[in-house]
Amino acid sequence: MKACYFAFALPALLTGPSLMAQQMGMAQQAAQPVSYQSKEVIEDLGEIKEGAEDEIKYRANLTTTGTFTSNAKLTGNHGSGDFLFFPTLTGGLNKQLTKQISFDFEAKLESALYSRFSERSFAGYSALATLDYRYKANLPRIYISAEPYRYDSYDIGDLITEAIGLGVGTDWGYAFNRGNSLALISYSFTDYISDPSIDTRHTHRIVAGVAHQLKPQLFGQLLYTFMETGFEDIDRRDLRHVVSANLIYQFNHHLFGTVSASFVDNDSTQLRGSYQSTGTSVGLSWQF
Repeated sequence: MKACYFAFALPALLTGPSLMAQQMGMAQQAAQPVSYQSKEVIEDLGEIKEGAEDEIKYRANLTTTGTFTSNAKLTGNHGSGDFLFFPTLTGGLNKQLTKQISFDFEAKLESALYSRFSERSFAGYSALATLDYRYKANLPRIYISAEPYRYDSYDIGDLITEAIGLGVGTDWGYAFNRGNSLALISYSFTDYISDPSIDTRHTHRIVAGVAHQLKPQLFGQLLYTFMETGFEDIDRRDLRHVVSANLIYQFNHHLFGTVSASFVDNDSTQLRGSYQSTGTSVGLSWQF
């Protein structure tokens, strides 16, 4: 039986309204199928596969997601429920430079539309460039990355925040159950230089998860993420725990449907930075 595995990529932590995009985007990005494989271990940002060094692989993805969150303002505990609509367009390429080194680039255009708190709606623009190294397919991957992003408010038509994140990390996946299941663990460190500077920070992130093929076209994921964030211009430190579960159904080679649920607990040394939220979402993804 073939096995389908998934991207476990998680975005960076932000403050303010843009944090909601990252929080809701976790389930959306984690639920993106990558490819079919039978006897290979896969990585969290694509498949482990020795391709021709002169070959460039292109990809594109259009996703639309409806999400309910119990805490749209990200303050306190579940006091500001809202329904959000997240259309997202991504495009990228991957090039195998050598048998052990590859380069990946992805650009993303996204939007968050709030129903109740419409003044919080925003648009986001980001890119992610990754250079990774893996000695052998069954060994951990090591990578460096650069991630510029910008978020603009629809309400005031001005900048919310922009930054560039420079990161280093490693991840490792282990396929079992005849290739139908995958366990993953990863660690990354990223330093963000932001405007406004109050958002300048560094993050440590650990992700652990498992994915399983439930039926030929139905796949499940369970993820736990821990993030420690230290802000450099203000006296603030956050500890963030996220648990998410995803079901992904493949309608055909290009169309995927996703049902997700998540719980977030953010503990901050600043009182207004501590909050909890739960969320559920339903989405469709078309891969080109």
